[in-house]
Amino acid sequence: MNVNFVTSVLESGSKEAIRDLFDDDDTIFWVDWREFEGDIVRYCEAVLQTGRLTYEWVQTDKPGKRDLYISYNGKRIHVPLLGGPGDRHLALCVLNQVLAPDYEVRFCIDSNGSDTLAFLPLPSAKWTELEQRYNAAVGRHFYRFTERPNLFTDPLSF
Repeated sequence: MNVNFVTSVLESGSKEAIRDLFDDDDTIFWVDWREFEGDIVRYCEAVLQTGRLTYEWVQTDKPGKRDLYISYNGKRIHVPLLGGPGDRHLALCVLNQVLAPDYEVRFCIDSNGSDTLAFLPLPSAKWTELEQRYNAAVGRHFYRFTERPNLFTDPLSF
């Protein structure tokens, strides 16, 4: 993970700084609207390299139906998948729940408008430090997403 790319975006906001960040797969990860939800966890772990972030598909009583669980550091949370493109967002929300309070994943606003979106996972303390130092610039470039709006199915105001 190279936080220098992040600070460059926050300091300049230039297209070049954004492109440099987006080209660095060691700092951000990309999620396509057709992505498998378990892959999202794998992509995030590739950036964070915790050695403790995993996912598991568990067969249910219903034939052909599986449930997804995301685990980190002894915590395991079920992802309430609905079977549509909005499931990517649900998986990301549960990912943030399971990573808290150690880490937080935020949406890279500058990737908005594509069917493949960029996400930046950082230690929570690093997000606090960036917000204290760069204030509003953090909110202009990195969105702290919640259950609504769904980043993959709902209209976004930015």
